[in-house]
Amino acid sequence: MKRILVITLLLASSQAWAIFTEVGLNYGKKKTSIDGDNYTSTESTTGSLSFYFFESLALELSYTNALSIQQEKTVSSGTVISQTTIVQTTEAYGADLIWVFVSDRKAFFQPYVKGGAAQLKRVQEVKVNNLQTYTLTPDVSIVPSYGIGFKIALTDTFGLKVSYDAWKTPIGSGVTTTDDSLRAGVSWIF
Repeated sequence: MKRILVITLLLASSQAWAIFTEVGLNYGKKKTSIDGDNYTSTESTTGSLSFYFFESLALELSYTNALSIQQEKTVSSGTVISQTTIVQTTEAYGADLIWVFVSDRKAFFQPYVKGGAAQLKRVQEVKVNNLQTYTLTPDVSIVPSYGIGFKIALTDTFGLKVSYDAWKTPIGSGVTTTDDSLRAGVSWIF
């Protein structure tokens, strides 16, 4: 409880020691199809709040909500033999340090790299042959995160952002995989 109070006070007072604050909203969508019946579709929305301490260094706090649908269907002679649908929802709370490669926040093109950690919470609902449905809830995990991106400053306070973000996600038995996302969105500087 003490840690939460300290973090809350630190973040609440961060406006006093930040040079400027940036609010962002990003959206990502991806679909991979083998054919009309077998595909994976993913959609995510991310909100972020960044506190810049120098022109080129920031702490970004983010929240991502993602939905992934995977469908596998086996058809023989026009008859469905088996069908499995997996719906996964993911929530990620992230904290990353961002380093922007240009020192002028008014520059038109602003590439950056970032790294930090994220807390992932995932839930999977699996439906087999439209009959049996079961839910998998893996443990909530804190994982390393990293990414690259760029911002295009359209005005002094408004810009477009594009980023590639990745997380090392545990999938059981000590094994991890890399989950990633390509995002595009807007940002406002206060």
